[in-house]
Amino acid sequence: MSNNSGFFQNGQPAGYGQRQNDMRNMPSAPVGSTAPAQFSPNGQAPDATVRLDGRGVPPQYAQSQQRPMNAGPAQTVPATPPPSQPLQPQRPEDKKSGLFKNKRLAVAGACASALLIIALVVLAVKGLSGGQADVTLYQAGSKSVNQDIGGGGITFPLQQINIAYPVSEQVLKVPVKAGDQVTVGQALLQLDPTALNIQVQQAANNKAAAQAYLNSVSGAGNAVAIAEAQKQYDQATSAYNALVAQASSPMLHNGNIISPMAGVVTALNINPGETFAANTTLVTIMDETSVIVHVKIPLTNLQQVRLGQSATVTPSALPNLNLNGTVVSIVPVADPQTDTFEAWVQVKNTDQMLLPGMSAFVRIQTSANKAVVIPRLAVINPALDSMVFVVRGHLAHLQHVHIFGRSENTVYIDNGLAQGETVVLTGIHQLKDGQAVRVTGIEHS
Repeated sequence: MSNNSGFFQNGQPAGYGQRQNDMRNMPSAPVGSTAPAQFSPNGQAPDATVRLDGRGVPPQYAQSQQRPMNAGPAQTVPATPPPSQPLQPQRPEDKKSGLFKNKRLAVAGACASALLIIALVVLAVKGLSGGQADVTLYQAGSKSVNQDIGGGGITFPLQQINIAYPVSEQVLKVPVKAGDQVTVGQALLQLDPTALNIQVQQAANNKAAAQAYLNSVSGAGNAVAIAEAQKQYDQATSAYNALVAQASSPMLHNGNIISPMAGVVTALNINPGETFAANTTLVTIMDETSVIVHVKIPLTNLQQVRLGQSATVTPSALPNLNLNGTVVSIVPVADPQTDTFEAWVQVKNTDQMLLPGMSAFVRIQTSANKAVVIPRLAVINPALDSMVFVVRGHLAHLQHVHIFGRSENTVYIDNGLAQGETVVLTGIHQLKDGQAVRVTGIEHS
């Protein structure tokens, strides 16, 4: 491409020299004037203000400085800085106003710093003391409380007999069945007496033979033989007497085994025609007119249970039934697995509402105790290590108490709290030991 092309002249863009001269001939704004510098391409006075673009070139010339796409190497064009803005002289009143503003800013900064320090101190104090909490108090009262000691247990009959026979016999007849009510002397089983009679006769013969042998050796004067004969005679006599006693036992009458007490047949382990072994339980009879509940009571209540104390028995299967009972026995043996001891409570069971084997809950009534009474809501951990917040001098102090009884909404305390002391009722969960409180109300018992 020729240097004399339409875009370049003598190696420079077309019109470059003329624009440089125009820039050098631009008039400068006088010092202290706010009017912008004005210029005209032809050196004449302009009709309007002309602004320079970002490169220090009038906008109308900016287009001509753009290099075409087919132009040669780019030439660096020095940019002319825009004219500097004139400085305004500072007036005396402006100086005073600035000083006044600086003083106000300094005072405001000092006040803000003081407020910040006060806020930090308040927050620190609140962090240490927990702040002041709004609480409602309750003034503790006192009353005499009949404490019920409770426990669960199993029901047993007042009396139970397992009937057996020491000699093997055959049963001819069974006139009763399980569940029958029987009376004293009523026949339970009819036996075949043949075997017993044979055994009695054989025992009598053995006794007579032993007696004859003892008589024969006594005249010989042999001490060893006499001692052996005496031993045999004693054994034969004992066997005979036992069989005779069985034949004349009050439980055996005219070949029948009879009941020794009134009650209910609860088990029958033999059938007609069967032969039973000696000393096998044949019939079980229970007296259920009264029952005994074996109650498991916590060891902590051992010293509070006495013979003759009244009790209330509630069967688990009949929660609306309450029966009166009496403590008739205390078994001083601890159960290591449950930390309980056993007390026996006798209950009259005329209507047969309590059956042997039933579970029941027993409440034993103890003597009245003087107790401090507060609502359960005022107690922390009422079932374990119980504590309350006692307020003295607008400070809440955490205090341990001992609960020995409770009702639905009330606890009874025998140690750790005095009548008339005030405890926190509401707001308890936001408190710390020693925290300041603001009392919004006091409730009384």
